[in-house]
Amino acid sequence: MTGISFSGWLDNLGWIRGGDCVYVISDVLELAKIYREQGIRINMNDLIDRLQKMAGPSGTLLFPTFNRDFCKGVPFDYRRTPAQTGALPRAALKRPDFTRTSHPLYSFAVWGSHRDELMGDSPADSFGPGTVFDKMTEWNAVILVIGLPPLQGVAYIHHVEQTVGVPYRCHREFTADYTDAAGRCEKRTCRMYVCSPDMNPAEIDGFAPLAVQMQADGMILSTEYYDRVPCHFMRVRDVYDAVSRDILENDSRKLYTYQRVNKPVGAK
Repeated sequence: MTGISFSGWLDNLGWIRGGDCVYVISDVLELAKIYREQGIRINMNDLIDRLQKMAGPSGTLLFPTFNRDFCKGVPFDYRRTPAQTGALPRAALKRPDFTRTSHPLYSFAVWGSHRDELMGDSPADSFGPGTVFDKMTEWNAVILVIGLPPLQGVAYIHHVEQTVGVPYRCHREFTADYTDAAGRCEKRTCRMYVCSPDMNPAEIDGFAPLAVQMQADGMILSTEYYDRVPCHFMRVRDVYDAVSRDILENDSRKLYTYQRVNKPVGAK
């Protein structure tokens, strides 16, 4: 595709409106290849600037800057621990207009009207009440997926699993050194709703069966392609409804395969 930048193309779709909270999940490798084929170097800051313009001064941008090494006992440094979630979140972390939330496993680079609300001490829990994922539900955030299948990398699904309750996950605590924004180091413990080794759960192809169902039900609001790069647009409450329904009514069969010894918590 020539003649229009990716950020301009995305703006023209009209998916994001002023005041939206936008949760951006991305893999821009293929997009970078397309730019390179045209003799252009992709500019991450241009894309971030355009997303800010779309969301407007009353909007919020959330880029996942997750790093799961804390689970292995690797110290987390708020100022230096890199994002393991791709080039776009890493670019956001370098910008002075973004601030990183403090969770050692599931942090976000945040810009916009909800930033101050998310900058307090985060809960020890990864997905439960008071977390960024919980706030996404409250705000009915937009999920924008760039360069990936619709539900691949949508960690919000784990928030739904914990809220509803599933038999193939359990709570586990992790402790390691934590250095805060001021450079103070202490031991910190966080909790995550992890896959239970006793039930041997395996994610089904990036939750593809559930994505097919959501598209059929109109819950993935739109899918468009920039050349060969897919982009998907949905709302978190639609994801919540689809995931919780599959857990409670379908034994999570569109999410995971696992040893089904019990029904999901709350199932009838």
